[in-house]
Amino acid sequence: MSELVRHANELVVAVDGIDWDAARVEACCRAMLGEGEVAAPAERAAALEILVARLARARVDDADGVAHVAISAGTLVESGASPRMLGEVLLAKVPAVLAAARRYADLCLADTVDSPKSAGHEDGDHDDAVTDVDGHSIARQRFRSHLEDDRAGGAALAYLRAWVLPTVAALTRDRELLLRAIADEQLGELAAALRESDAHWLDVLLGAQVGVEWLVLFPIEARGFRVMLDGIVGNFDLHALLADAIVPLGIAGQRNPPDVIARVRGETSVSSCDFVTGAWNLYAARAATFDLADPRAAPVGTWIWGEGLPRDVPAIDGVRTVLVGPPAYARTWSISRTFSALPARIDVVRELAAIEAREALERLRTR
Repeated sequence: MSELVRHANELVVAVDGIDWDAARVEACCRAMLGEGEVAAPAERAAALEILVARLARARVDDADGVAHVAISAGTLVESGASPRMLGEVLLAKVPAVLAAARRYADLCLADTVDSPKSAGHEDGDHDDAVTDVDGHSIARQRFRSHLEDDRAGGAALAYLRAWVLPTVAALTRDRELLLRAIADEQLGELAAALRESDAHWLDVLLGAQVGVEWLVLFPIEARGFRVMLDGIVGNFDLHALLADAIVPLGIAGQRNPPDVIARVRGETSVSSCDFVTGAWNLYAARAATFDLADPRAAPVGTWIWGEGLPRDVPAIDGVRTVLVGPPAYARTWSISRTFSALPARIDVVRELAAIEAREALERLRTR
């Protein structure tokens, strides 16, 4: 038996019961983290199978330390173990964890009128916070005061991050599982209810545009394109990859160096520079009534800002629609991949015929 497998077996026993030994569990997790990086694939697979079997038996009501099994399984997946095996079990278990965590957060926050980031403790005591939810910090004393009412919810909220991170690790490495998760309305609602918490990145991931067709219109040129977004989770990537796909087709704008685009796509971790240069202003469809030749003509409320999320771009007749004009000012931003294991790309499906582009723009202007 390898050391990795031995520690996996020890961990799944150590987490049992509400009085599990934190020191013993932490020692197992640390050992697995180091050994998992250098283990042979077969050893990682064997250890993951042990952890997944324990997760399959997990119940939120047990209020035990099984979240540590989940996070350890996530580290194995990040080291090369099967994301499918872990992702399947987490998609089955995480909804109940999210629901319990939300329930306990509401319990803790219901009896406070404190200001954001200070719920349940005096100013300056944020270091004593167990977690932050909805812009409020939940202090240790307040958190503990409700454990007798809902120990299971308390465990779910306290270890929410340990459930979410391995879920993200698995989903970003398995396209089929990610598509299933995105299509799961209940999971999406539960994650959205905790977007201001340790579940934030799961909420962001579930809003990813994966295999989704968008409409991109250029009013000044009276041209339009159908484009396919895949793995796009942030508007900075939307800006960069749209320009890279469409500028070569005769639209004025600045393309970034190929190695920079490769880094944005997740094809490499190094590039000749660490920033992206913006090519255009992007607008939501309601900007269609303005003359976009003047970048200041449309209200800034119609701009699609880089800091936003693609899922927030409004859909018109079921298709997310972007209008494009010249930039209002020179714009650069640092290259930063939200999910390192999720490739990102945008491809042109087809250019609209001239009459199609004109009619599409006219429909937007007369809505």
